[in-house]
Amino acid sequence: MQVYLNEYNIRMERAAYLPIASGLLRAYAETQPDLKANYQFQPFNYHMDAAANIMARYQEPAVAGFSVSMWNERLNLAVAAEVKRRWPDCLIVFGGPQVPQHPQDYFNRYPFVDVAVRAEGEEAFSKILARNLESRDFTGIPGIAWRRGHECVRNEENSHQPKDLDMYPSPYLEGLFDPIMQSNEYEMQAIIETNRGCPFPCSFCYWGQGGLSRKYRFHGVERVKLEIEWAAKNKIKYLFNADSNFGMHKRDEEIATILIDTKREYGFPEKFRTCFGKNADERIYDIASRLHDVELEKGITLALQSNNATVLKNINRQNIKMSAYQSLQRKFNARGVPVYSELILGMPGETLDTWKEGIEDLLQAGLKNQLFVYLCQVLPNTEMSEIPYQLNHGMKLLRIELNEIHGAVRSDDLTTEYEDIIVGTAVMDEAMWKRMVLFSWVTMVLHSMKVGFFVMLYLHKQMGRRYTDFIEFACSWDGPLWSRELREFDEQIARLLAGQGRGRIMPGYAPIYWDEEEASFLRISENADAFYAEFRQMAEAFAGCDLGEVVQYQRMRIPPIAETSYTFKQNLPEYFDKVMTEEVTLTDAPQTMRVFAKSNADKAQFAKETILWGRKSGTMLTKYETS
Repeated sequence: MQVYLNEYNIRMERAAYLPIASGLLRAYAETQPDLKANYQFQPFNYHMDAAANIMARYQEPAVAGFSVSMWNERLNLAVAAEVKRRWPDCLIVFGGPQVPQHPQDYFNRYPFVDVAVRAEGEEAFSKILARNLESRDFTGIPGIAWRRGHECVRNEENSHQPKDLDMYPSPYLEGLFDPIMQSNEYEMQAIIETNRGCPFPCSFCYWGQGGLSRKYRFHGVERVKLEIEWAAKNKIKYLFNADSNFGMHKRDEEIATILIDTKREYGFPEKFRTCFGKNADERIYDIASRLHDVELEKGITLALQSNNATVLKNINRQNIKMSAYQSLQRKFNARGVPVYSELILGMPGETLDTWKEGIEDLLQAGLKNQLFVYLCQVLPNTEMSEIPYQLNHGMKLLRIELNEIHGAVRSDDLTTEYEDIIVGTAVMDEAMWKRMVLFSWVTMVLHSMKVGFFVMLYLHKQMGRRYTDFIEFACSWDGPLWSRELREFDEQIARLLAGQGRGRIMPGYAPIYWDEEEASFLRISENADAFYAEFRQMAEAFAGCDLGEVVQYQRMRIPPIAETSYTFKQNLPEYFDKVMTEEVTLTDAPQTMRVFAKSNADKAQFAKETILWGRKSGTMLTKYETS
C-alpha cells in the first residue's frame, strides 16, 4: 500500500527545507516490521508547488498524510480534496499546528479529511497505519480525532509521552533524505531539534499551549552530534534549531561546542539559527559569544514582544528585567555580537503611547543592531484564537493574504494562503493601529535599516533628545524623497486593510517578498546622495542646529557608496565606534575616515548581501578605516 507524505515548505529562490516532520513519521513507522512489510513510502512532497504538479506524482495512494502549517494550509486542502476525488478509498490524515484540536467544524467544512492528529504525530500515525484501513475504526488511538459517518470522534490525549526522544529514529541518519540531497533540485536547508517542550504559556504562541508539552524531553547529545555532522558532511549551509529555548539547559553548552568543532572541521554549517531562552542569562551570553566567534550565529534574539506590564499580563508572559536586558546589550555590544529584539504590534492592552514608550525603552537600553516589529498573528490552538479571549479584549481580526517574507514570489499557479492579524482591540481602534504601523516602519527604516541610526544616536547621546521624538517628527516630514516613503507606507497600510498581504515585490531585486522597511531601504539606496541632502534638512529642522558632519558620517556608513575619504573636525568615527559600549567624549581632534566602495550595480546581489545576509548579522554598514 502506497503512502504519500506532504510537507510543503517555503521556497526561497533556490533554497528549501528538508521535510523533518514527514521524515520523523516515516522513520518511526519503519521501525515496525508489519508496517514496513505492508506499506511503501513514496518520495516526499517537500516544497511549495502547483497542486497539479503535486498530483502528477500520485499513483494509487492508500494513505496521504499532510503536515499543515499557516503557510501551506490551502495547498494541503486543495491536494487532499483532489486525492479523495480521484481515489475515494485513500485515507486522508491531517496533522500540524494549523489543524484545530477540536476539529468538528473542520470536518464539516472539509469532508475529505478522515483523521486529525493533535501535537506530536509519530506514534499516532504509526498506530493509524496499523489498523485495518477498510474498517475506518480508530478507536483508542490517543491524541487523534476521526470521522465516523457524520460524527467527529475525539480520542483522549496520550497520558504517557516517552522521556527519551531517541525512540524516534532520525530521518537524517536513516538515510531518508539522501534521494533529495542527490537530486540537487534545491540548495537544501535542515532543521534539527535537541528537545521538545516549552514552559512558557504565551497566549499568542502554539509552542507552550497546543504544540508541545510544558515539560522538556530530550534527544541524546550523541544523536544531536551525529545529525549536526550529517548536515556538515552534506554541506548544509543553514541549520535551523527547532528548540523553543536554546541555552536554558546546561547541556546546550556541549551542543554549542559540537557545532563549533563541526564547523571548524568541515566548514559547515555556515549559519546556525536558534530561538534563545526567554530569560537570557550568562549561559546564553557565553553560548552566543562562542557561536559568534566562528561566525555561526546569524544574530542573537533577545525577544520581548512588549514592554508594557498590562500587555504582558494579558498574554501570560514574563520578560527579562530591563536592567538585565540593558546589561546584556552592553556585553553583547562590547563583544561585537549582533543582537536583535522583537516586538509584536497589536496585542491586547497596547496603545500608541505604550507602544512608543516601549520602543524608547529598547533603544535607550542600547539596542545597536536590529529591532523587528511583527504584526500580531492569531494562530489556531492558542489562547488568543479562542472566542472568549477575543471578546474579553475586544479583538478585531483581519484575514490577509500570506506572503512569506523572503519566500519566493508566488506564481499564478500556486495556491493563495492566508493569515489572521489583529487590527483592533478594546484600547486600540483601527486608526490607532494604522498610526502604530506607520510609526514602526519609520522606526525600522531609521534604526534597523540604519538609514538614520547614527544621527539619532548623536541626538540622544549629545543633545539628550528622545529617539521616539525624532521618529515622530519624521512621520510627518514633507521633503520630496522622504514623503515618497511615507506615501508608500500609507498605501501599503491601505492594501493590508483591503486584505492584501505583507511583503513587497521589488522589481530588479531578488524575486522574493521584502519587508516594508527593507523595500524602503532599497528605494532610498537608488538615490542615496540626494536622500541624505534632504535628510540633513530633516535632522537640522528637528535639532535646531548644524548637523552637517554627523549626517556626513551617517551617509558614509550606508551603502551603496563610492570609495571616498573625509576629514572630520571632531573624532566622530571613534565616537560612534565606542559610544554604544562605553562612555566616550566627543573632542575637537580631527579624524580622517575612508570608506570602501559598495556598489548596487547588481541590484539583486546588493539586496542579498546587504539585507538577507547582513541585516541580522550586523554587517549592513560599510567597512572603513581611520587615521
